[in-house]
Amino acid sequence: MPHGRVPPTTALHLLAAATMVALSPLALAQVSKDQATRIEVAVPEKARVEAKIFNTPFMEKSPHKGYTIPQAEYAFKLLGQQTGAFEPVVTDDVAMLAPDKIKAFDAILLNNADGPWIRPTDKDMEKLKTYGGSADEVEKALRQGFLDFVGNGGGLFAYHYAIGANPKWREYHELLGATYWGHPWNEEVGVKLDEPGHPLLAAFGGKNFRIADEVFQFNEPYSRKNCRVLLSLDVQATNMGVQWVYREDGDFALAWVKPYGKGRVFYSAIGHRTEIWWNPAILRFYLDAIQFATGDLEAPTEPR
Repeated sequence: MPHGRVPPTTALHLLAAATMVALSPLALAQVSKDQATRIEVAVPEKARVEAKIFNTPFMEKSPHKGYTIPQAEYAFKLLGQQTGAFEPVVTDDVAMLAPDKIKAFDAILLNNADGPWIRPTDKDMEKLKTYGGSADEVEKALRQGFLDFVGNGGGLFAYHYAIGANPKWREYHELLGATYWGHPWNEEVGVKLDEPGHPLLAAFGGKNFRIADEVFQFNEPYSRKNCRVLLSLDVQATNMGVQWVYREDGDFALAWVKPYGKGRVFYSAIGHRTEIWWNPAILRFYLDAIQFATGDLEAPTEPR
């Protein structure tokens, strides 16, 4: 059920034309006409369930800003506009995550978030001074509000380097389910469907696949006892002779879901290369995952 609607002054509304989307100026400057066309063709025409709201933080200082964040922003907004699945609100304004603001959303999407993205700047403090007199106090309130949002029934969709953000915030990584442990691969690899019949894997038609991307490995608190793995590296179909492979158990998860209190968490490592954002199967997978995060698409999350 929706938590409510944000006022028009805080939303970036979609344009009426079927292939046009309101983009932030920074993102618009980084998406070429050819890339936009490829994304538009790849986006599914229909959603599986009804529309809701979510929020997409755009991280201006992220190293991914020039070749994946803007393309992802374009793709995610078009997914909502073209399918009617959700109303996107794109912002990097940390004040929108304040306890009295965040409750307007059904889910939060971390668009390759990087660094301590939830820490307020001096400019942010002007809008958040009711939560404390120092950045430390305000950040503490924002952190707790973010965890409470998910724990009380909200959704979280995070992909790729969002897992590497906030390295000193233990609760954040417990929420997501892992910490970043490097990327041994940046090449074509085999991907295995761990549970082919899971509702969120319908995009792949029950078949393993190959994809070229920067592929992570994960460290604690990652455990299959705490999350339900959807995709993992197919070690039999992947070059295992690369450097910096630290895991000795062969368990290289790539996407999973997990419960967090009453809320829903989805994470996927896929999303480093620009061409990911015009891959039809990945866009369908991510659309379903967004609808899972908002509570519109039921899917089991209990660890297997």
